[in-house]
Amino acid sequence: MQPVGPQDRRILLASGSPRRLELTRRIGFEPVVRVSDIPEAPHPGEGPAEYARRLATEKAAAVARETAGEDLPGWILAADTIVVHDGAILEKPADDEDAVGMLSRLQGSVHEVVTAFCWRWRVDGPRLTRSVRADVEMRPLPEAVIRRYVASGEPMDKAGSYGIQDIGSVLVRRIEGSYFCVVGLPVCEVVETLEELGGLTEYPFAEIRR
Repeated sequence: MQPVGPQDRRILLASGSPRRLELTRRIGFEPVVRVSDIPEAPHPGEGPAEYARRLATEKAAAVARETAGEDLPGWILAADTIVVHDGAILEKPADDEDAVGMLSRLQGSVHEVVTAFCWRWRVDGPRLTRSVRADVEMRPLPEAVIRRYVASGEPMDKAGSYGIQDIGSVLVRRIEGSYFCVVGLPVCEVVETLEELGGLTEYPFAEIRR
């Protein structure tokens, strides 16, 4: 098992999310993206946090299987984010009207965001899956505002049909918990976990300059 460090910052990012790609780059990693299609549907009786952790674990395992024998980084990072409102799991919208419906439910109320992530060594090594949550209060929104936001296209690849880091920031009044959980990758916990697994040395990488 080779730790990630200043000489080799590469990780295998098992996610097609541009936000996770940007965040891992920002904190000094050099991600190589490989995505595997895992069915996203909760099992009967499965709670939101358990569901998110299972998806992150399965995504990491699938990429490990599919890249066996390839010359790629050893550490895999996978993640999954879901939004929960009144016990219902809201994932990415199927179309504009689905996005309008989700935002109509969320406006003027508090909902929960859960992001789970999994680190694993690609071949027969350590692995650990954790989840982080946050409560988000969205301000009341007239339907016309919701439809204009949906027309921007921003909601279409995001759980709950909004992105807090861009235009969607004006929809959110308050967050209790991890901001980066809502963005899609709780970077503090991600780094802590890799350190705990013995997969990270000399971090932060001293020569990072912006």
